[in-house]
Amino acid sequence: MSRPLKRILSTTLRVFLGFGLMCSAVTGAAAEHTWDMDLRWNFIKLGRVTFISSAKGDDERLEIIGKTAGPLRLVKNYDGRGLLERNGGIDIYTLAGTDGGIDEIRRIVFEQGELPRIMQFKDSNAERPLKPVDPWGRQAWAPMALVQRVLKSANNPELCAGRFTVFDGKRRYKVELSGTRSAPQKDAKTAQSAGLAFCTSVLLGDSLYEVGQSSRDSVRDSGQAAESASGSTKKLRQVWLFGRTDRRIDFMFNGRCEGALLSGMRFYSPIGAILASPIGPCSR
Repeated sequence: MSRPLKRILSTTLRVFLGFGLMCSAVTGAAAEHTWDMDLRWNFIKLGRVTFISSAKGDDERLEIIGKTAGPLRLVKNYDGRGLLERNGGIDIYTLAGTDGGIDEIRRIVFEQGELPRIMQFKDSNAERPLKPVDPWGRQAWAPMALVQRVLKSANNPELCAGRFTVFDGKRRYKVELSGTRSAPQKDAKTAQSAGLAFCTSVLLGDSLYEVGQSSRDSVRDSGQAAESASGSTKKLRQVWLFGRTDRRIDFMFNGRCEGALLSGMRFYSPIGAILASPIGPCSR
């Protein structure tokens, strides 16, 4: 495996962890459920992600734990954990991990109608967080809160629609959701007339604004300069979730597993589709 490809595959795992960690297997369950998924590019295993989801009354919790695996772990030893804790109208978003031996953490409180409050911030590349301001700050979603909306759209298709501002402490950006309904089934036992086949999430590259940038144009200009450096650098930047071009991920649904909605994810990249697929039983 070439060094540029190793870097691309390693970065791809961070994409799945870093966006708010792009999925949970269960929504709205009273008990705790756990689901494991493998990340693969063609037949190469990039890593494994464990999803833990629970809900009781107004309290909801999403946790995602990921690590590199197989030969990739010999090149890039990365571990990360995303957590969303929801109590009524308050969301607490935490992202913790290790990047190149440097510990990183972000902890942000989102309360309806208020500016997000940054409680902790340590990043390997940014010295300070992006300060939330009006008007976008009061409308901002935590990354994993938007993921939760996507998951619930499997049974409520109207949720997979619209444009949302997302804030992760380091950057803000807009995400557009659109759903594709399941094809009509002749067999009544498998029919899901009101369900979605998948919900598509598109991160709009033109909306990206990172801490330390004087304008959105400067984000795009710096990205363009990096992409023009070499072919491998261009591919690497395009695989990374945050860039000057749009990024698309499909969340695929089915109803075969009790309490579980998500059957897989497909991330579109220049090197082909990166797939996340469940392993073993639906949940445990």
